[in-house]
Amino acid sequence: MASDNIILRGGNWYVRLSVPADVRPILNRREYTASLKTGSKQEAQRLKLPFLQTWRDEIAEARGLTQDLGEKQRETAYTASQAIQGYLNDSVRLSALGKTKEANEASFELLKELDSFGLDYEAVLPLVQKYRGGDIADRVGFQKELTELLQRQVVTAINPVNQKEVGQILKDPSHYRAKSPITVTRLDAFEDYQRRRGIVAKTVDTQLSRLKKLKAWLEENQRELNHEGVETYLDTLDCANKTKKQHLFAGNSFWKWAIKKDKTFKRQHQEQANPFENQHIEEVRGVRKKERKAFTVTDIQKLHESVKGKTLADLIMLGAYTGARIEELCQLKVSDVVKEDGVDCLYIRDGKTSNAERIVPVHKDLKPLIKRLAKEADGDFLLPASSKNKYGTRSDSLSKQFGRLKKDLGYGEEHVFHSLRKSFITFLQNNDISGLTIASIVGHETGTITFDVYSAGPNAKQKLKAISTLKIL
Repeated sequence: MASDNIILRGGNWYVRLSVPADVRPILNRREYTASLKTGSKQEAQRLKLPFLQTWRDEIAEARGLTQDLGEKQRETAYTASQAIQGYLNDSVRLSALGKTKEANEASFELLKELDSFGLDYEAVLPLVQKYRGGDIADRVGFQKELTELLQRQVVTAINPVNQKEVGQILKDPSHYRAKSPITVTRLDAFEDYQRRRGIVAKTVDTQLSRLKKLKAWLEENQRELNHEGVETYLDTLDCANKTKKQHLFAGNSFWKWAIKKDKTFKRQHQEQANPFENQHIEEVRGVRKKERKAFTVTDIQKLHESVKGKTLADLIMLGAYTGARIEELCQLKVSDVVKEDGVDCLYIRDGKTSNAERIVPVHKDLKPLIKRLAKEADGDFLLPASSKNKYGTRSDSLSKQFGRLKKDLGYGEEHVFHSLRKSFITFLQNNDISGLTIASIVGHETGTITFDVYSAGPNAKQKLKAISTLKIL
């Protein structure tokens, strides 16, 4: 290859980049190449740069995956090796008993089990035919040839980063040593299980992140996944006790899944106590949790006035007069402005809890704002948002803007956008509105079967009467 990564072919210059051997199994290529569609070498030198940058980024990303890939390949080889070893044991036993038919059936069962590894039936069937109906001596030859053929096929299918190590495991599964019971393959299976259960994507990603950190710590410090190991790990975490409990929750979820769904894990750990349970997290005396504080009417007016004419001002006004969560407001669509019993309402379709779906009447001071937002809307949503994250959350940017605003105005950590929700509830309570009506407006449970299960709750006119007692902006 030319030292400057370009080569002339048929009058056109091409850019080329060799893929390092360690990442070829991940990228599934030995070289990158692309036509620069020019016969000018000077122009080719300029045009090659974006290609090289993109390819080098891909190589760097692949290198980050190599460690996980190597672990997956070792696990795959171990699983295949166990299947082959189990087959050999059964086949030898059946052959010794003269049960040739059963031994042949065991061969086909093995082929089915290894099918997920990319087994080539056409390469195996002639071997089965060759020895079909043979005596015990032939059976021994068949076992040897079949084992060697399967091992070669599995190696080809895996395309291992470390071929020697995988080859050793295939020949003898005892060569496999898992550094931690929290393996990459198990994490993948756990992730798939959680997503199929409908667990929120962000929650799943957070659980996986915490499990991977625990896995790395266990391996780095050569610790067992037991009660003492988890306890020591928690002591290394520089975070609030609430976050430590969330680490325990992630681990507990993984453990219960693995005991129930992973046969190997269950066999190895069924007699062991769940290491994530009965962990004592010491509370630091004298340290009180900072509770969110409600804004006063004056506070809300100050916040609103500071960003008047901006989307953030519209968001603050909506929050002040609806008590809705920030993401609930950012998810409102133009089509969610509805009429219920002749009352203009906002239909909040989805939110944090099962009670979040609700109808919130529009306060008279909100009507001009709602009308303007609906008219100016560029798309489905009522409020414009500059971006949304990978979880579909639209409030990120506005939430950060609000955080900077309240900090600039001298408000501390105890004041957040959610404080508007607390203010809304407090104002209604101070206006002698019943708790049942307030809970219905903000989407809270009442804690009683009578109202949570059997009652449809206050109607739109009753809720509007309650909200109309507010005078904020």
